[in-house]
Amino acid sequence: MINSFYLINDGLSSPQRLHIKQRKYLNNGTCVNNNQTTWTYNQGVILSGLALLSNATNNSTLINIAQHIADSTIELLTYSSGILKEPCEPKCDSDQNLFKGIFARHLGYLLPYLTDTFHIQKYALFLQQNAVSLLTTNRCELDGLFDLFWNNNNLSTSCNLSRNTATTSSAFDLFISVANTKQQMLSSKWILLGLGNCMDDSNSSMANFYKNDINETICRATANADNGSVAYDYELKCNGGAFCRIRTLSDRHQTPDGWTYEDGIAHDVTRTNKMSLTNCYLKTDSMERY
Repeated sequence: MINSFYLINDGLSSPQRLHIKQRKYLNNGTCVNNNQTTWTYNQGVILSGLALLSNATNNSTLINIAQHIADSTIELLTYSSGILKEPCEPKCDSDQNLFKGIFARHLGYLLPYLTDTFHIQKYALFLQQNAVSLLTTNRCELDGLFDLFWNNNNLSTSCNLSRNTATTSSAFDLFISVANTKQQMLSSKWILLGLGNCMDDSNSSMANFYKNDINETICRATANADNGSVAYDYELKCNGGAFCRIRTLSDRHQTPDGWTYEDGIAHDVTRTNKMSLTNCYLKTDSMERY
């Protein structure tokens, strides 16, 4: 059922052949991938199974397979902003409304079995990014229910008809998974300082490298590669795009390819401006200075 993209299709089918004399189709005894929809929950439920089986058999190859599936899901079953997308969106049935939450839950189950710091941080950050997007854009203030969309989708309003107990249950799966990954995030090189752009106590900004239309994994990887980085902020835009700004002590000559340098007067990051749809992450080794 795992296809060439490391995604799991909807199921298996058995090719049939026509028996001329009996005038009916007969099963030829083989099962093949049906090449149908790659639902997010199918990508999720296998992750915890592979993790448990790997732990029971001491077979690390199974963890590698799980990481391939999770990586492909994050790459291929998401919006350009990096937010999880169900193939049926914008119109899903009552079962499909639950699928993304199932993926989030089982991705969280996988995390404790990983030893690769990069993937631990990548998956924890992915879950957190989705939770922030959902919590800040798609919760109906009238009844507290969450919408089908986790992305800030132009087709969606926070109180549209796609919200129900199923979509809200899916949202809770995501939030609980984020809460359970807190320990993994504590070992990260970066910590969430707060909602909004990264600032200093006088509301001034540091010099920075910035780039539009970029996912957060690349944003953080670029910040990791910059020896002068102090913090970065990542913004989800209303049109579904995203924006990354790396606050840095490096000069303009060290600007990464494809990025733009912007001057600033601040020399550190100590607070945020509480701007919505934006998170500021502080480099943990820079905290020793404050």
